[in-house]
Amino acid sequence: MTTVHLGPLDIAIVILFIGAILALGFSAKLRENTTLQFIAAGRALTLPVFVATLVATWYGGILGIGESVQWYGIGTWALLGVPYYAFALLYAVLLAKRIRAADQISIPERIGSTWGTGPALIAAALVFLLGVPAAHVLMLGTLAQSLTGWSLPVSVIVATFISSLFLYKGGLLADARVSVLSFTMMYIGFAVIVVYCLTHYPIAETWSHFKGTDKLQWDGGIGVFGVVSFFILGAWTLIDPGFHQRVASSKDPETSRKGVLSAIVCWIVFDALSVTAGMYAIALMKEPPSNLLLLFPLFGDQVLPQGLKAVFMCGMLGTILTAMVGYSLVSGATLGRDLVSRAFGITDDAKAAAWSRIGIFASCVVAVLLALQFESVVKIWYLWAGVLIGALLIPTLVSYLSRDCSRLRPLAVSISMLSGFIISIAWLVYSSRRDEGQKVKIAQDVSYDVGTLLPGVVASAVVLAVGALAVGRSRK
Repeated sequence: MTTVHLGPLDIAIVILFIGAILALGFSAKLRENTTLQFIAAGRALTLPVFVATLVATWYGGILGIGESVQWYGIGTWALLGVPYYAFALLYAVLLAKRIRAADQISIPERIGSTWGTGPALIAAALVFLLGVPAAHVLMLGTLAQSLTGWSLPVSVIVATFISSLFLYKGGLLADARVSVLSFTMMYIGFAVIVVYCLTHYPIAETWSHFKGTDKLQWDGGIGVFGVVSFFILGAWTLIDPGFHQRVASSKDPETSRKGVLSAIVCWIVFDALSVTAGMYAIALMKEPPSNLLLLFPLFGDQVLPQGLKAVFMCGMLGTILTAMVGYSLVSGATLGRDLVSRAFGITDDAKAAAWSRIGIFASCVVAVLLALQFESVVKIWYLWAGVLIGALLIPTLVSYLSRDCSRLRPLAVSISMLSGFIISIAWLVYSSRRDEGQKVKIAQDVSYDVGTLLPGVVASAVVLAVGALAVGRSRK
């Protein structure tokens, strides 16, 4: 196993950073032991804190960007950047104010207030699985492995459970405090390596051998149909539970709208830094690492001097850790508050908060299992997440945007989510056994990678359309 070699100064900086993260997390004090305080920080996040926690959490997949750059080059920006800007802009325009103005602070709660307990429980189960931070756990474990030399399973387990400890006390407030430091370090860390590379390795000369390859193609060489498939996955933004939780926790509706718009600008800047760093990595490293997630850590180890190397490592560590604990919180809260408490009629707020803490532990366990199963961040994003997004997308949007939700009966909504999930899971299992994977031939020598999101969305939409049509006829 290849490890990162840290000097005394590097070790001191990393220990200091981890200590600061834990100190900020454990120092958070909730005003009262309620689910509103624990899950949503009292719905009082100011604009700077809201932007910091949203940017750091939603960009927690930094090692996955390194993995993607090795496959798609600068096309990574079009595949994993632009779609999310577009859908985040739609979110800011259509949803941000509505979500913050609503009384509900979670997607299952919103669906429950619209269609009742049955759909709410199904939505809660799906949101729990979507929020499970499998990709972030895999990245955190991989980074820990590169620093310690431990096996991947041990690194994943130890890093996950140590990093989530402060959540049990401070909830979203603790996560938000940590996010401010992580947000700062992610930009400093990647600015350091990009400036260092630009200074020591002229970009035109260093990237010259990419000419004529897919690495300089805007689409990464996968074609328009492939780009469309990735673009559809960007709809994840509209129903992401972590995104939703932070918007619902902002100080007021206008803060939520301005915050999302500000976050888009921040993501564009960071994409420029991370994709540039990734391109330099594949240009300067003699051979890519066998574990594609190690591109950034090993590249930093290769080119940066002592001290700057640690700053770069902290930039990666901070954003991964922040996203991991953020999604552990939202997934755990979904299990405790929206699933267990609703299913068993628990109305005591302190008990619901206690169940949310148990849910955090359960979320971490499931995340570890999924991470060790897939062992690829891009696969977790593209395949596993797609299964859940397809089932949740349309019912969630309808619950916020439709003026007359009574046109859909609770049974139809429940069947739509279940059918979307089952169809996508069946397609994932079947396609994983095919040489073509998720690709479907649509013309001679032309195939389209449908992923796992599209089948679920189509199934869900068909059920809802039939349900709405049946209600419409019954009213005549």
